[in-house]
Amino acid sequence: MTKHSGRCLCGAVHFEIGAEPMMAGFCCCLSCQKLSGAGHAFHAMVPETGFQISGETRGYEWKADSGNVVTTSFCPVCGTPVSGRSSGFPGMVTFRVAALDDPSVFAPQMAVFAKRLQPWDLLGPALPRFPEMPPASQ
Repeated sequence: MTKHSGRCLCGAVHFEIGAEPMMAGFCCCLSCQKLSGAGHAFHAMVPETGFQISGETRGYEWKADSGNVVTTSFCPVCGTPVSGRSSGFPGMVTFRVAALDDPSVFAPQMAVFAKRLQPWDLLGPALPRFPEMPPASQ
């Protein structure tokens, strides 16, 4: 696997991905809408061992629609959300695909929490959609 790097808007936080994502998708939950300022956020998930981050981050923790406790880490200087963890996926970390230096290297495989999809957020019609979080085997 080729390593990929990313950073926050101001460059104070850098991260490197050294593992192939186990999934990459849009999340349309209301929390991700608020965090992204858009109709969805684009996350990919890798094992913790395949994710390295440098620079100071701050975290915000909340209970997600799924019932899991989610923590989003962001740059305290510019506010860019960079990564996250969920109690539903121990040992895994998500990262914001848009924060990659080359976000075109990963394509979304699905949209989750599509029941919250805004009518003006036009996702590709062929993209599989799940009303909530699908089972991990999908």
